[in-house]
Amino acid sequence: MNMIAGRALLAYALIGTSLSGCALLPPFETCKATEAAVAELDQLPALELRPKGAVSVGGPWAGADCVDDTAGAWLSATRFYAYGGSRKEVLEFYGREAPAAGWRPVDDLDTGPDGRVAVFCFESADRPSITLSFDSPEMLREIYGMEPHPASLLGVEARTWFSWSTEAELDGSPISCW
Repeated sequence: MNMIAGRALLAYALIGTSLSGCALLPPFETCKATEAAVAELDQLPALELRPKGAVSVGGPWAGADCVDDTAGAWLSATRFYAYGGSRKEVLEFYGREAPAAGWRPVDDLDTGPDGRVAVFCFESADRPSITLSFDSPEMLREIYGMEPHPASLLGVEARTWFSWSTEAELDGSPISCW
């Protein structure tokens, strides 16, 4: 490519992205100085809602942190549970308790078929959305590296595994569902 053609291509790209409101490079956000916002998100009272008998499962996937990847950075807080009851009981619990705490389900809460990941999102007017997610035993092994029935370790014969999590912008402001 000759020098004139190269300059013309560069000028076209710069003018085109400027006129369309897009930039060639997105603003780069990092997790620098987000400790206070992460701690605040981790204290979100609704994250402590769980059915009676649901046992918290610790590990590197539980808790709060700032996620920094090529798509940008955001805050995340997750609680992971093993439960001796059914998926339907978990949905009934959050269908009652989340609205009472100020979060409304975005879509209908149906149980869906077992063995697939089911995700349900709850929104609040001024707080980050919260996601309820059910994982299959295969996903537990593949993604989290855990066996799905450590009853001897948890003290519960788990039939249902779920996470209750939230994400927020770096300043702690809400990220809505979808």
